[in-house]
Amino acid sequence: MGIFVARVRKREREENNHSRMRTILILTSKTGGGHVSLAESLRDQLQADENLQIEILDPQSSFFHWHYRLVSRYALWLWSAEFRLIDTPARARVAHGVFTLLVARALRTAIQRLRPALIITTYPFLTREVMQVLKSLKTAIPFVMLFTDPKALHASWLTEKEASAALAPTKETYQRAIEAGFIPARLHQVGWPVRAQFSQQATQATAASRTSILQQLGLNPAYFTVFLQGGGEGSAQFGQAIEQLLGTDEQLQIILATGTNQALQARFRQVKNVYPLPFTKDIATYMAAADVIMGKAGPNMLFEAVTLGKPFIATTYIPGQEEANLEFIRQHQLGWVTLTLAEQCTLLKKLVAQREVLQKMEQTVAAYQQWNNTQTALIVPLLRQILT
Repeated sequence: MGIFVARVRKREREENNHSRMRTILILTSKTGGGHVSLAESLRDQLQADENLQIEILDPQSSFFHWHYRLVSRYALWLWSAEFRLIDTPARARVAHGVFTLLVARALRTAIQRLRPALIITTYPFLTREVMQVLKSLKTAIPFVMLFTDPKALHASWLTEKEASAALAPTKETYQRAIEAGFIPARLHQVGWPVRAQFSQQATQATAASRTSILQQLGLNPAYFTVFLQGGGEGSAQFGQAIEQLLGTDEQLQIILATGTNQALQARFRQVKNVYPLPFTKDIATYMAAADVIMGKAGPNMLFEAVTLGKPFIATTYIPGQEEANLEFIRQHQLGWVTLTLAEQCTLLKKLVAQREVLQKMEQTVAAYQQWNNTQTALIVPLLRQILT
């Protein structure tokens, strides 16, 4: 009899816990890794609360993903043209109207199935679209937008001002939103969130752990180490560029993030002073072992580098979408902008020979790191306040 009563009470506790469980729906887009990375960053911060269930969803059809992969690989000029075409208030509203027709059904189904207590978006074309669906469902679910541009906000972010809250992750985006007419009471200055592995690595990394990682990779802890984002596709020209970078100094070595590019991995597997790193979810460990982070000027990788206290070297950017990021890097002295191979080789040669140049940049990165950490810590309390 006692065992039976204990089981009943245990079941009642589980049911009570389940009834207290609230779902947060984070909407994102798989068109590129940046929006998803931000969604995962929010999930990492929120999932410490056992009473919260976090769901990440991209309600777009596979056509959008196919279009992005095709254009980003073979026609960046077209992506840039599309980006600029709708970067006006009037055209952005038209684009939102079209997107609403395309995603409304999937959004409505997801909201009715999950019955979330809060909806967050990290994608500009899931802002006005969400509000239209919520109105059609006649539900008052709180809705929060997290801007995903560090400096210049695209017009597609600025058409929806009725959300419960808008989170501006930099001073620049906060000011831009104010100028666009956002209500100050609903606009919040926060920081740029990154995935938990980067925050954890920033607090756990030591000189000894760095030495251990580099030795495991067959690299020399005394050498100047570059973490270079190679990407999943790569090219013959990219491989030649790496060889030229290595030639700048014999005490320079590269952790080459090759992603899923088997050809790039094979090409550099036996090359001295290079470790071709295949795709891994535990990327922060290897970035923390480097002296600098080098790659495309995407904001997430930039802020991951900042969180680790590493200067960033921007080597390329997506036209239109990421141009303002270059100025952001210069303005806050978070690293260097080197868009030609000659500039990259010159800079790396200088950094190897003059370590004080790197140390000076590390100081300005640390200052922004501290500000960003403080502001990012405001996100979870703010979201909890909205939930209650």
